[in-house]
Amino acid sequence: MTSPSAVSRRTVTKGVAWSAPAVALAVSAPAFASSPTPGCYVFDMWPSNGRQPINNNNDQISGTVRYSPNNHQDCIKNQNQPYPYDIVITVTLDPDTYTGVFTYTGPGRAVAGGNNSVVITLPFAGRRPGSSNQWNLSARTRQGVTARSAQFKAHIKATSYPEVKWKIIEGHNDWMRNRTPLSYDY
Repeated sequence: MTSPSAVSRRTVTKGVAWSAPAVALAVSAPAFASSPTPGCYVFDMWPSNGRQPINNNNDQISGTVRYSPNNHQDCIKNQNQPYPYDIVITVTLDPDTYTGVFTYTGPGRAVAGGNNSVVITLPFAGRRPGSSNQWNLSARTRQGVTARSAQFKAHIKATSYPEVKWKIIEGHNDWMRNRTPLSYDY
């Protein structure tokens, strides 16, 4: 006869089954905790050229995104660390100025997004500081649009950039308005 305070093997087995998930979670926590700190890679972006004349209802919009040089990498230990992801920017075109038709030349790919926008994926995965990608968009304008009337009607914004700290490194120029580290109007 067992005493009432004795623990049966069945009770111990139930206890082990209930505690197993907690043990699994505790084991996975250190791997999660060692993931990189957000904001570790410094990037900059700016328009690549000034306003060009609109030719045959095509406006030339181009920009540069750069994984900034080592002397601007202020938050990672190894300042020559390759960046592990691609960067995605969105160019939103004013519908009163642009028809939404475009052609793209440059690295990566561009696809039409919603609301008269173009989503451009720039290949940065595996690239080191100092690497840059220049993108070029030929956007179809409505009849009668001039370079002056198209000025600041394209909004360029970085929209996907894991673990990036954006910083304004290139100086402001006359081709940008409302500039922030993540966006500008061209």
